Amino acid sequence: MENYNILVKIKQILKELVPNKDIRTNIPPLDFVVSLIFSYIGDSKTSSLASIRREMKSNSNKNISRSSFWERLSSKRLKNFLYAVVSALMTELSMKTVNGNDLLTALGVIQIQLVDSSSISLWDGAKEDYPGTRTTAGIKWHACFDLLTGVMNWFQFTPTATNDSKCFPKQDLEKKLTIFDLGYWDFGLLRKIDLANGFFLSRLKSNTVIQIKEVISGMSNNHVGMFLKSIPFHYKRGNIIEFIGEKKYKKEILNYRVIGFWNVSERVYHWYITNLKVSANVIYPLYRLRWQIELIFKGCKRSLNAERLTSNQSNIIESLLLASIAAHLISTTVLSLGSKHINEEQKLAISFQRIAKVSVILAKNFLLFFTNPSKKYLEILIRKIILFSNEIFDPNYQKRKTSLARLKLALEKIE
Repeated sequence: MENYNILVKIKQILKELVPNKDIRTNIPPLDFVVSLIFSYIGDSKTSSLASIRREMKSNSNKNISRSSFWERLSSKRLKNFLYAVVSALMTELSMKTVNGNDLLTALGVIQIQLVDSSSISLWDGAKEDYPGTRTTAGIKWHACFDLLTGVMNWFQFTPTATNDSKCFPKQDLEKKLTIFDLGYWDFGLLRKIDLANGFFLSRLKSNTVIQIKEVISGMSNNHVGMFLKSIPFHYKRGNIIEFIGEKKYKKEILNYRVIGFWNVSERVYHWYITNLKVSANVIYPLYRLRWQIELIFKGCKRSLNAERLTSNQSNIIESLLLASIAAHLISTTVLSLGSKHINEEQKLAISFQRIAKVSVILAKNFLLFFTNPSKKYLEILIRKIILFSNEIFDPNYQKRKTSLARLKLALEKIE
């Protein structure tokens, strides 16, 4: 039998955090929480509160009135249960690895984490709690995900009007590589990561004032002492330009690697800044991996209904989003168990969007396992995960190399 300890551990976490009995209700809190998580995902038709209630009644074979359902869904107690569950799942699942340890070793890091946010439109009535920017109301989900496992290890909810730069993970950064986009750009952040013995990789803002201290490759030493923005790059000077950039930040002098890659379609150089000690050839394929966080968000929105928060009530909004996040975290077990049955090339083509879709298919199996003591439901769930292991990676991986495969190839060329 497949190693199923992680599934058993998740079941134990749920039991420890959410009461399994409550004489005041037909559906105990534990069953309500688990049923909410797995009744909410899937077809968009199940995203209304009425359809969630119907699905919950069907799954539990117990009646729950409209008023009772709304009262429980809108309660702070339910939201607190879900926050506790999500926090515990992040802690437990963050210790799991699937593949890619050779990549981490080659890069000299212990983890690659992706930081970004995703905005979700809300009904207009939620504007007091969550004022929007392009829409009347909206909530922004800030998150940090492990690139190789898809496990979220930090998150925060804010109104969409909140600037990304104000929301960055407060956690241990030592020996971890953090990849983020221009929304987080700030020399103070780079310094913070560097001082924590961590690594960063980001695009360089086009208007950044940074001086060339030392030319590594791709241009003349005559440019030393000049500011990058003052140098015209109207044509391709080489495959890669690299220099050590100097920036006066408050009372300090910061020195970091700046690497430029020629963009054929735009006919300009795209500049990246990092303190990572690897060949410059690796930087572009490495930064391309940032797109994986967008795919995680898409999987959560389209398959796990994270963008269908059909209420004006703040507790319900957060509870539904937390339920979707919990579903995503639990879905990473499909990756950790299913990846044992695919080859190394296929592991490099794992798709978080496809994993989310498989999780929807297995939702009833997860629900039965978490709400029933019988071991047969665990055995059925594991067999189903193994059955769908060939669905968790991009089937076109042999025709079109994935970003992870390109990175591995670039590292192998260096060796």
